[in-house]
Amino acid sequence: MNRREFVCSGSRAIAAIPFYSFVQSIPAAALNRIGITTVCFRERFAATRSRGAAAPPGGDLTLFDAPKFIADQLGIHNVEVWSAQFAEQSIDYCKRLKGAAAAAGSKIINIQVDGRENLSDPDEAKRKASIEAIKQWMDRAAAAGAPRMRANTGGGRPEDWNVNRTADSFKQLAEYGKTIGVKILVENHVGYSADIDKVVAVAKAVNDPYCRVIADWGNTPSSSPADRVAGLSKLFPYLELVSAKELDFDDQNKHVSYDVVPLIKATEASGYRGIYSIEFYSDKPPKDVVAAAKDMMRTIAANLA
Repeated sequence: MNRREFVCSGSRAIAAIPFYSFVQSIPAAALNRIGITTVCFRERFAATRSRGAAAPPGGDLTLFDAPKFIADQLGIHNVEVWSAQFAEQSIDYCKRLKGAAAAAGSKIINIQVDGRENLSDPDEAKRKASIEAIKQWMDRAAAAGAPRMRANTGGGRPEDWNVNRTADSFKQLAEYGKTIGVKILVENHVGYSADIDKVVAVAKAVNDPYCRVIADWGNTPSSSPADRVAGLSKLFPYLELVSAKELDFDDQNKHVSYDVVPLIKATEASGYRGIYSIEFYSDKPPKDVVAAAKDMMRTIAANLA
């Protein structure tokens, strides 16, 4: 090694010290229970960045890049991926995604599927087509190594809500999931599922271990901290994954919308011992996503049971 190589090598080692110090500050058992979704880095993906915006510093990411980027920047090895960021929908692409995650010592833990599917559609032909489309996404999840996948309920006129119709869709998906090792998840998210009581009603009606729930902190009641915890608590009996979502941030990358600590403590008190997957989504995202994610990691780790 010549002098220049030695200096460069030394500089990289020095630069790495803060990262390794940060990762070592979080117990391995806690780190194993923390994930993050590629939604957080949506401005780095050409398909999901703000309309007309240029690529931010660091340039574009792809789903193949994301597991290593997340591992290198945060030490997180549980990666959620967003359907909107898939460059292809082939099974081969999904297998390559699994390989990219494995190469980084990581795994794909969930696919967040957003699309035109309506699993609550009163038109039976359209609902059947939606079920088949979601089954295809479940096949992609299996190929990517993801043991679970989120599908939206869809929605429509309030008077058209029928829990048995929606539950039938999820029951069919749960039955299919058993054959390929992929659980189907309902989230308090959009459409009919924006109502937590409807999410609970679907999970209760399906009553199958292959149909579980994601709790999204950002979509829980917001009139008070107590109301937010109370709304979240309704999901605990069916909980498979936590979308540890933060909304608005200030200029110092600090979350200002609500205190997440009571949510973590209530979730832990329920007996949940699964993964908290970090997500940022609002009109006021953090300027530095990595810094905000590190702050969230510390908060989650400090409040696990």
